[in-house]
Amino acid sequence: MGDAKSETKLRKLEAEVETTVSTIWQCMTQVNELSNSEGQLERSQESLHETLNRLMLNLENVDRASRTINDTIPLEVIHRVDRGQNPDFVMKKQIEEAMAKNVEARTRVFGAHALEKTLSAYLDLWEKDDAKMKKSAQLNS
Repeated sequence: MGDAKSETKLRKLEAEVETTVSTIWQCMTQVNELSNSEGQLERSQESLHETLNRLMLNLENVDRASRTINDTIPLEVIHRVDRGQNPDFVMKKQIEEAMAKNVEARTRVFGAHALEKTLSAYLDLWEKDDAKMKKSAQLNS
């Protein structure tokens, strides 16, 4: 159920980012139109001002939505992407490394369980032998 909440939060953040990108695109278009327009300067400026206000609200919404998400991107992934590596390749490599570490950890856990079972079996044998020796000592005395 925690995954569903996290997925919902991610979708909300994604929607906010898409809205923000759309608003940025509108700002760019309006700036371009403003630089090309001659007669409607005042109305174009007012429209641009409204779009910039909407952009600020969108950025605040993105910030608010991003605070609800506890997921982080490993710093190594960010560095690799900044160096120009394909993000899909970087994530694939990161996942493969995580899977290899998972297998290693799982092997250690299985080894610890096997050791526990072996030691438990020897302890049971020792307790039985100890009980037999005590019984034998009591009969001999």
